[in-house]
Amino acid sequence: MPTRLERTGDFSVRLRGTDGIVGTADDGVLRDPLSTLPCTAATPTAAAVRDGCFLGNKILPNRLTTDGKAIAKVYDVMETLAFFYNDTTAANNATYVRPNPFEVRQEFIRLDYRFNDRRSIYGRFLHADYVLTAPYGTFIDSQLPTIPTERRRPGFSYQVSYTWMISPTLINEAKANTAWNGQRIPPVGENWKRSTYGFVYPQLFPFGRYEEGIANIDIAGFSSFRGPNASLLSPTTDIALADNLTWVKRSHTLKAGVLVIRNRKDQNGRPVYTGAIGFQNTANPNTTNQPFADALLGNFFNYNETEDDPVGFFRFSSVEGYGLDAWKINRKLSIEFGVRYQWVQPTYTQQNNMASFNPALYDPSKAVTLLNNGLIDTTKGGSRFNGLWRSGGGVPEDQLGRVPLGNSARVLGVPSTAPRGLYESQHLFAPRFSFAYAPFNDNKTAIRGGFGMFYEKPEGNIVFSLVNVPPFLDSAQYQNGNLSNIRGGTAAALAPFGPIESIDPNMVLPRSYNYSLTIQRELQNGIFLEVGYVGNQGRHLIRRPDINVPSFADQAANAALPTAQRKNFNALRPYKGFSTINTYLSDANSRYNALQIYVTKRKGQSTFNLGYTWSKVLTDTPGGGIGSGVDTGEDPGNRSANYGPADYDRRHIFVASYVYRVPFFSKSNAILRNALGGWEASGITRWQTGQYLTVTSNSSIGTRRADYIGGEIKNDGNYEPDASRWFNTTAFAQVPDTRRGTSGVGMVLGPGRFLTDLSLRKKFSITERFKLQFQGDLFNAFNQVMWNNPTVGFNSNSFGQISGAAPGRNVQLGLQLTF
Repeated sequence: MPTRLERTGDFSVRLRGTDGIVGTADDGVLRDPLSTLPCTAATPTAAAVRDGCFLGNKILPNRLTTDGKAIAKVYDVMETLAFFYNDTTAANNATYVRPNPFEVRQEFIRLDYRFNDRRSIYGRFLHADYVLTAPYGTFIDSQLPTIPTERRRPGFSYQVSYTWMISPTLINEAKANTAWNGQRIPPVGENWKRSTYGFVYPQLFPFGRYEEGIANIDIAGFSSFRGPNASLLSPTTDIALADNLTWVKRSHTLKAGVLVIRNRKDQNGRPVYTGAIGFQNTANPNTTNQPFADALLGNFFNYNETEDDPVGFFRFSSVEGYGLDAWKINRKLSIEFGVRYQWVQPTYTQQNNMASFNPALYDPSKAVTLLNNGLIDTTKGGSRFNGLWRSGGGVPEDQLGRVPLGNSARVLGVPSTAPRGLYESQHLFAPRFSFAYAPFNDNKTAIRGGFGMFYEKPEGNIVFSLVNVPPFLDSAQYQNGNLSNIRGGTAAALAPFGPIESIDPNMVLPRSYNYSLTIQRELQNGIFLEVGYVGNQGRHLIRRPDINVPSFADQAANAALPTAQRKNFNALRPYKGFSTINTYLSDANSRYNALQIYVTKRKGQSTFNLGYTWSKVLTDTPGGGIGSGVDTGEDPGNRSANYGPADYDRRHIFVASYVYRVPFFSKSNAILRNALGGWEASGITRWQTGQYLTVTSNSSIGTRRADYIGGEIKNDGNYEPDASRWFNTTAFAQVPDTRRGTSGVGMVLGPGRFLTDLSLRKKFSITERFKLQFQGDLFNAFNQVMWNNPTVGFNSNSFGQISGAAPGRNVQLGLQLTF
């Protein structure tokens, strides 16, 4: 947090020089952005040029804007909520321990009724109601507690199941289930409101669910804080009907079934309708060189705001069916084969109020013209909506009340030729096969193998934000302005749309091909051994790159120009009139292959489970095909350039869990047995190798992979890896501005983990009704140092160094009384 002096405009302490004294020649300087005179810092050997600086590194009180004071007041209020605050310029100078209450209540009812020996029915009812107060906002995660929310999630579930034994070899089971939750997460208290702090700047659009809320504000070098933009509304209903038929015919067990699902979710888009403001001292001609000072003056680096918080009434249906045959060929060999059919329908909205960007519809001849500053030149014509399309043929007449602008010229000017769910429904078949073979007559060895194909319907998060996309929702983005006049005094100027989400119209459902071959053997003393090969091939996995990133050549050419001639980043983008277009694509791949060994002993006074995995996971998307995060690979348009170890790849993993029941005094008299017998010790030991990390370096056109110039990376023979130098940093070099880096994905192996947790427990019988249990737990019992990952940014002063570790040993003692 900024210090109390800094909140008044006094930066003299932060900018003091190496002598530690305020007001001496080596102090830094605070630039006055209204002055045209130079402002450079002094050095011990050179005089300063400070005519364009704030005198004494203090902003005059009359220069502090009302909104700047409001930002300062946010930190004033946050200081009062801190558990500990240190009023210095040190990092992490505030600690918070905010209450996080959770209230839950459940009621459960089950009724079973048997009509006769062949027919039975049961019904189940579940009601769960909980309220969770999150001081930093549920699904918001503000760094400061400006947006406490109350997560209210009452839920109901009903299920009925009817079983009919048609004959001794033919059984049918029918189920109907419905579940509903009314999740709403409103902000609570007063700290999320503009009026609490005195914000007065006019928002660009006077609409939104909580339009009186503060903006999301990020100030470089300081804790950010959030307003109510992301407060969630998402009541959900899920209905499922299923029927399963089982027929035993000699050595065959035949099964078939059908599942029909209907899902409804009413969810708000949660765009930044109260605004998102960023303050930083790079690429900002109006900076003081201190981001918080910029905030006090109202000089933002970027500002983004959307006009409303729309709600989508999301719906989807799914129909599935399956058939399989479990065939026991003889006493040694069994096989199972079958196929599953899935009719997967994409999620759509009842109002057809989703839009997406389709590159095939973008017509360069109809594009808007952007000025070098990134604003749209309105004198040149062109369509801002060029390349967008709407879902489902337009907003139905009975839904116009839910989409106020659904019949406006702006909306009708965008074609409504997209499928209702923005990609087509798909009819899919997934075959499955497995076998089990006992090669010997002792029934102690089994060989098992199988293959299966599986599909996954993309989660709803890929469409929930599409109600925020123009033309249904307008947005604006500005750079290098002042909060008193966000549009920069140019009323006719238009900025490109803020970041939008999009879906590939050729979306194909993600799928995986799983296969395995294992050998199982029962050994002596109740020990069981399993050794297996397990593999998985992921295809059409989802990734989420920005498809509107300027080409490398365009960025490099622009960076080579004199500063005054460089174009704004938005002016370089290929799809004019748009900024970021994060698009869900289903073209990523992954490969997983593993040796898995499992040993267990489940009988006796000592039991254990041992597991070891030697595996490799390779993928061409950094997120491994999950699709939730933005794909920020070296070249989002070239997947092969991003191929390498997945973020979650851990080559070696060993896990052991064990329990030992102390046998001593188990047969002694009652006093000794109760006092000294019955102790139980247990533990979990885990060892695994580290994460594969990618070395990056800065350039004039952003962060890219560094150059690899040769040599051993893990150890070049001249040092022992430790926290001060984890890998051979001399194997890497700065990447030039003119080309991409030569290093690959995941060339540095981070620190592994070796962790043992131990527990000792004993239950004492006080009386027949009262029992007392003692338990002692040692987490990281041997106090092993578990380093965090090293810094892999080549330009960082801490390149190759490790600056932190996981917590050390932790001891916990507890008593539990039951009666």
